[in-house]
Amino acid sequence: MTHDMEHSLYVHLRERFGDEAGWPEATVLIVPYLRIVVDALGPEDAVTFLTAVRGALDEETARAGTIHLGFGAHLWSRLDDVSWDGSPARASAWEAALAMHRLATLMPSACLAGLVDVGLRSCRTLRVPVGR
Repeated sequence: MTHDMEHSLYVHLRERFGDEAGWPEATVLIVPYLRIVVDALGPEDAVTFLTAVRGALDEETARAGTIHLGFGAHLWSRLDDVSWDGSPARASAWEAALAMHRLATLMPSACLAGLVDVGLRSCRTLRVPVGR
């Protein structure tokens, strides 16, 4: 399933991070995976999924320095509540989230939480009917 997210997502990204030419390498590398999540799931399901991603990131940060199962386990525990199935679209979103997280781990300058917030804002904008 493909949605016209490029305009909305990139508009919100430019508002937050400025022109693409000035984006840090980490942002340039992570954004295509964020788009995969949004395009594969559509705005409604992407909000649910990205909210779970954001919660998993927050939990991982809160547990830093302790023994815990990590981002993937935290994400799965949040998706378990929304009957997450193994459809190809959802599998694509899952793999994209893991790739975004891995890139953010490898590149300390990455602001994955900020990028996820931009994705959420973009999806929520698409869900709100114009004129209301």
